[in-house]
Amino acid sequence: MSLIEPQSVSQLAQTYPRAPGLLRHNLAAEPLLGLPALAEAARALPRQQVERRIHDAANGEAFRLIEADNHPADAIAAGCIDDAWIMLRYIEQLPAYRALLERLLAELAPAIGPATGPTCDIKGFVFISAPGTHTPFHFDAEYNILFQIAGDKVFATFPPASPFIDLARREAYHLAGENMLAWRAEYAASAAEHRLASGDALFVPYCAPHWVHAGDALSVSLSVTWQCRRSRAVADALWLNPVMRRMGLPAYDPEAHPDTHAPWLRAAARRVGERIGLL
Repeated sequence: MSLIEPQSVSQLAQTYPRAPGLLRHNLAAEPLLGLPALAEAARALPRQQVERRIHDAANGEAFRLIEADNHPADAIAAGCIDDAWIMLRYIEQLPAYRALLERLLAELAPAIGPATGPTCDIKGFVFISAPGTHTPFHFDAEYNILFQIAGDKVFATFPPASPFIDLARREAYHLAGENMLAWRAEYAASAAEHRLASGDALFVPYCAPHWVHAGDALSVSLSVTWQCRRSRAVADALWLNPVMRRMGLPAYDPEAHPDTHAPWLRAAARRVGERIGLL
């Protein structure tokens, strides 16, 4: 059986990579994504890559880590997650999960490949969320498909452009990993709200700001992310922007250029500069 419904792959090809797109999948019964296996995965991952945060943060500053003596795997195994948001980061480190991610992307290749080329820097994240969990407004500098495994949630997306995200926030991500965004009440009218139940999935465009709100039951989601040759060049150019400004040269702004224009020369300059020790 296919992991992704074939019709969904055809539908994704019509909008990828510019717009969010809904898909249907067959992962709900996948043993690797059940709570017993996820508890084992949590123990197998480096401890710092299993995060537990408060589940009802109103903003990024409040979305703080919860410090506790017991391992989050204990709560996952017991299914007792009623006041936390737990993330398993970089599950591609575990061979069985790496194989699952690669199989998913192989099925999606007919939609992804013609538009952005081969996938690279593949990463996987599992989110186990208490009922009512709110993930604050933020963005990810990756292409992303979120697969809803259990429970339900509302996933609200926004265009990756001003006023929701600006050049300064993009640069902050590539320089320091900061991806939280300031929320303004007037943004609400621009949200595209996607209601996801078990068996649903959502493609989220590169750098598209979003917030997520879980429903009334425990939620389990798998996020598969990747880069392409162009997105890696954009990241290199954004990292180089402060250097360009110090030299009196214009900074690169992805919003000012169409998707077909990539900063290849700037990306190459960063790589060469690092190689010879200038950066």
